[in-house]
Amino acid sequence: MIVGAGRGGAIRSMRGPPAFPRPGDMRARRLRLRKRYFLEITIRSSIVNVVASAAAPLCATALAPTAAAQAVSLPLGKANFAIAIGQLNAASAANWVRLGQYSFSADGTVSEQHWYWSQGTRVARADTGVLARNCTPRDCNVLTAGGWQSTGAPQTYAGTYTVNGTRLHISWAGGLWENWTLSTLANGRLGNVEFRNSNFGATHGFGNGSNAAWDDRVPATSVAATDHAKLVHRYHLWKTRHSPKTGYQGYVDHGDGAPFWVTRWTPCADERCLGAETETADGATHTVYYIAPANGSGGHRRDTLWHWHTEHADDRGEYCYTGNSHVKPMIQVVDDRGGFHGWVGVEASLNQATPAGVNDDDLGVYRILG
Repeated sequence: MIVGAGRGGAIRSMRGPPAFPRPGDMRARRLRLRKRYFLEITIRSSIVNVVASAAAPLCATALAPTAAAQAVSLPLGKANFAIAIGQLNAASAANWVRLGQYSFSADGTVSEQHWYWSQGTRVARADTGVLARNCTPRDCNVLTAGGWQSTGAPQTYAGTYTVNGTRLHISWAGGLWENWTLSTLANGRLGNVEFRNSNFGATHGFGNGSNAAWDDRVPATSVAATDHAKLVHRYHLWKTRHSPKTGYQGYVDHGDGAPFWVTRWTPCADERCLGAETETADGATHTVYYIAPANGSGGHRRDTLWHWHTEHADDRGEYCYTGNSHVKPMIQVVDDRGGFHGWVGVEASLNQATPAGVNDDDLGVYRILG
């Protein structure tokens, strides 16, 4: 080492060139480098394995929802169900009915749009805009329950569903739920649901479903050609009896196993609608019946059944009856192949003509099916 004075008299030290390492030192250094190299390789490999192991569950978790969604089974393999449901209590005058279109998806979700009528909300009959000519003794504009003539549903629900054997459970957003029993019809081309219970007061209900789209409408001429004697009319209907001693008493009328009251339908001049009539013993027209679309817009399976006694119209000096006629919204039941099987519907004939108020209401669920 050389020591000397730098600028300003400061003492500084200077080193000479580094000494050349001895052969033994070089071998030791190479050995240390080799060990460090293998140690770094080992550490890097371990890190890669740890990361891969940690990532595997994450990947499985990310894929799990997709796999679960694909595993959900549609109710009986059917996506679209027409369902009538209602609260029909004999002792109550606050009953209601609802007719809806339930659409199920394979990811376990369900959406529904429906029309609703209740004794608590008085709704007048409405014009479908369809004139029934040359199919009954009286050419009239077909009426329906107020609201059914609308082009869109006024109320909708969304939720999830599960299928466990023959049981269908639906949970709607907001906490409402309903349970149904599943069965198949028409050699599997049609699904059937029977109401079990709910947490919102419903007492009766049934419906039918398939994979037919909601706009797969069967034309009236094909409906008329159906053998209606093979279609079974089933209903649960709230109505009243009157006695001078006890006054009005509510009860739920029920029928099943027989065809509807008329089995022969005539296409009207407007081929969208049908007409029929029944006669008294002396051959006079007693009741006229009409089937027409809910409105003239087309592109849907919503129909209405309208019937009334001609003598009631005559008593009022009317050609087409504007009093308490029977108005029955209904949805065509169409199977997977487009075959027509009848209707699922509700009666929403609210009193609009007498001072008896709710006591002259007819409210219920029904279907005509084969």
